[in-house]
Amino acid sequence: MILPCRIHRAPNRVDSLSLALLFAASFLALQPGHTQGQNTTSIPLQITAGVDTGYDDNVIGSGATTSSSGAGSLFTRENVTLSYDRTGQRTEVYLLGIGRFSQFFDLGTDDKNGNVTLSLTHNISTRLSLYASVYAAYQTEPDFTTNVGPENVRADHFYTNDILSVTYYWLPRFSTVTSYNFQRVKYAESTQASQDRLVNTLAEGLHYSLTRRTNLVGEYRFEITDYDTAPRDSITHYALAGIDHHLTEHLTFHVLGGESFRSFKDDGDTIDPYFEGWLAYASSNHSLKWTTSYGVEEPSAAAVLVRTTIRTGLTLTYDLTSRIHSTAGVYYHHDENEGPISSGTSSVGSQDSFDLTFSLRYTINKRFALHVDYGHTTVGSLGSTPGYSRNRYFGGLTFTY
Repeated sequence: MILPCRIHRAPNRVDSLSLALLFAASFLALQPGHTQGQNTTSIPLQITAGVDTGYDDNVIGSGATTSSSGAGSLFTRENVTLSYDRTGQRTEVYLLGIGRFSQFFDLGTDDKNGNVTLSLTHNISTRLSLYASVYAAYQTEPDFTTNVGPENVRADHFYTNDILSVTYYWLPRFSTVTSYNFQRVKYAESTQASQDRLVNTLAEGLHYSLTRRTNLVGEYRFEITDYDTAPRDSITHYALAGIDHHLTEHLTFHVLGGESFRSFKDDGDTIDPYFEGWLAYASSNHSLKWTTSYGVEEPSAAAVLVRTTIRTGLTLTYDLTSRIHSTAGVYYHHDENEGPISSGTSSVGSQDSFDLTFSLRYTINKRFALHVDYGHTTVGSLGSTPGYSRNRYFGGLTFTY
């Protein structure tokens, strides 16, 4: 199943965000906890506001390509987070909204970053369940965790990844998962128009419970990629098989692999191996998740038609004490880029990207918390586009109500 993928009419990004927020607000308003005069459990709604200040040693204006000679700047950032978690019921709802605005004092530029995550799970019966999720983001900074756009460009862009799936248990051990995945990438800068695209994916997954710990998976995906202007439109078929297994009560892993068959509208065809997997460990005071994928992704440079990428990431959380919480994340990917197939699949070059984050949080009381953060990014050069290295140091105070 495709979980956290085209129509010819571009959606309005403001409408997408507004509809997600309107839906969430309407749903909250209909919950029993909002009825006046009723003695019910309070709504699991939490709002956190904060302010950060720090230093970035390599900043340039929005819409331009980063370089090793970028100037450093002091900055301040305002943050607002809204979360709603309604679980343990027939209909489960989760909402997370994040808004950040960063101002760089020495350079007269700023970053605007905001995203909304909304998911809903509804168990219609013991056999049938529905799952829907919406992720919409508008941001300036590149994203190292997903294949959205070039990591060496800071430019305002909109991204959404929306999922609808239906799970049905035909037999106690056999189930099917039918899903639809919609993705949209849209840059505000005309210089990045070659990245603007729609991706529609339909998938059918077969799941067989071999044992209480082991689940066998077979999956077929049909993907249509439609670019606004770039000549990269394609149709891709995936034939995949894999396994989900609980090694222990706390440790699980997922592996799915096979072949992808891609046909370009204005060029040739390619057959490439595809793999995705993750390993997760969760305990009372710490957790670890490692994700890895390998396959053909949408290219991040105008002269590239085929980009083969190995992408891996590791996230660790650890409660050092009852008040001190730490988080660390490492993301790396290596790209092999090729030009049009009709020209002989000539190599355009390779590129490596590395991103490291570390955060330490101290809880003063149930309302206030302090944190310090560090981030490091290294991106290699690709053709005439230079690489860069960047460090960010900052800390701040948050208030929850």
